[in-house]
Amino acid sequence: MGRHHRKFEAICRAGSLRTALAEVGCLVVDEIHLLGDPVRGPVLEALLARVREDAARVRIVGLSATVANADQLAQWLGARLVRSPWRPTRLTWQLPTMPPEADAPDWASRNNARTRRTVDLARHHTQGGGSVLVFCGSKRSVRTTTLALAHDRGVDADDSDLVERLCTKAGVRLHYRDWPHKRDAEQAFRTRQADILVATSTVAAGVNLPARAVVVRDTQIGMSRIEVSMVQQMFGRAGRIGAGEREGHAYLLTAPSERHHWQARLAAGYTVTSRIRDRLPDHLLAEAVQLRLATLTQAESWWKSTFAFHQGHHPFDPLHDAADFLTDAGYLTRTPDPDGDDRLAATELGRLTSRFMVDADLASTLADATAHLPVPTDPDTAENALITTLAIRLPTLEQAPFTDRAKAELYNVLRTLGQPDPADTDADQDEADEWQPVAGDLAPTRGAGRLLWVCEQIATPAHTPTIVPAMWKAARTRGIDAPDWPGTTPPTRCRLAPADYRTLLTIRTTGTTITLHPDHATVHAPRGATAITWNGTTRTRHTTTGSPTDLSYPPPAPDDPSAGRTGAAVFTRGDRSGVGWMKAYSRVS
Repeated sequence: MGRHHRKFEAICRAGSLRTALAEVGCLVVDEIHLLGDPVRGPVLEALLARVREDAARVRIVGLSATVANADQLAQWLGARLVRSPWRPTRLTWQLPTMPPEADAPDWASRNNARTRRTVDLARHHTQGGGSVLVFCGSKRSVRTTTLALAHDRGVDADDSDLVERLCTKAGVRLHYRDWPHKRDAEQAFRTRQADILVATSTVAAGVNLPARAVVVRDTQIGMSRIEVSMVQQMFGRAGRIGAGEREGHAYLLTAPSERHHWQARLAAGYTVTSRIRDRLPDHLLAEAVQLRLATLTQAESWWKSTFAFHQGHHPFDPLHDAADFLTDAGYLTRTPDPDGDDRLAATELGRLTSRFMVDADLASTLADATAHLPVPTDPDTAENALITTLAIRLPTLEQAPFTDRAKAELYNVLRTLGQPDPADTDADQDEADEWQPVAGDLAPTRGAGRLLWVCEQIATPAHTPTIVPAMWKAARTRGIDAPDWPGTTPPTRCRLAPADYRTLLTIRTTGTTITLHPDHATVHAPRGATAITWNGTTRTRHTTTGSPTDLSYPPPAPDDPSAGRTGAAVFTRGDRSGVGWMKAYSRVS
């Protein structure tokens, strides 16, 4: 399963784990030490706890080279522990002595000291015919270190826009997640066309690369301190016998003040500690959505099956707090039973949040923030308010650096008003290979979403990249600006079965009418759709009957500046229809 347990968890949340495991006899979990990872760990722990309960016949095999408390993990899994100190090649690791500048108060001095030491180590090993893999804690460090290594080989690499061509000439390549040449870089290093590869943690595990030496340049990844398990994984890339090496050398560059601390941590090894409590609401909700628990007592039994409970976290207080949060946020309903137990059931919001694997706490924060926004008067106001809210509420956006590349992209968008730049005809092919169509790519105008949604459903996920652009072009050529056609014959490129296509047509909001009156809205929409009426920031939810229905506006909230701005909208499982400023999103403008 390796690093793909999140995908496996998504399958379980969308369907049934019992069905998914019906044909599985052995589940191999590579890098099981990821149980201690703050992001991946909670997902993996919840998944393994579920598998242990659901699939008694499934053998679980956990693999790791970096676990210090393997006996504790084995006890939790009910497994037999097999230890082996054997390694086909010798690996020597050390913490090289660093100059005093590595402890300097300013970042630039510390960074320069690490870069110079990295260049020295790389030069030492490559002069002897070896290859070197350098790990950096950020994309910026990857680029600056790569340029320094190329400069050490006599290449003038001051212009960062030419980094790929210049560094390739010097036999130095770089690799990070969104670097468009990363596949070429990995292949060049693998075939020894390049003898130095500078990367983030993208190649830290699961790959055999011909590195005689590994240099871990930074003790931080982004803003976080690097884990011992990650350092050990990086060290393990050195001297891989399958890549043709017979011995390996690994170096961790640390500030002089931290050297003894890191020596002790590496010698002690990595102790896996459960992290599921950090994401307890998400996983309690997932169990409820999959109908694996329906009462608070059953939730307590589930908690007892976790690694956290096995490690001594016995009180139920965190679980009860999670249940309270999910109830208050509208993800669960909690109903007292006569026998003293509480019944738990996922709401529609809870099911969507869990199946899309959205962080429950973050989703609640966004929902609360948008609920208190004043009702917009036009589409521009609505979009600006949403963009601002996401920018300051989503951690990945709030903390994102505004790089030179982002500034250049923004300048290009402003200069061309969102239209494709005619001068940009040499777009990199690697980026095109990973392209997925979105409304902005196909038509930079409002209202493209509904038509694009139907095109994507008709194409099915497997054929989206190839079929959606062609369908979009055909529809727009024929003057179709919304998915409201009357016929039931599937289009030529449709990949849905005829019955599925007809089902898709029934969940459109085609034919919906909404008429606003001073104290109510008259709504005529497909049966079973959800109609929302509002008065300012106060909303009321209704279920449509398929016949025209008068729906009252709710009373406005006190001191609401947008009180009196009333409206209504209709939502199905994938489509929507609205009036006023929302009407701009009904069809391509």
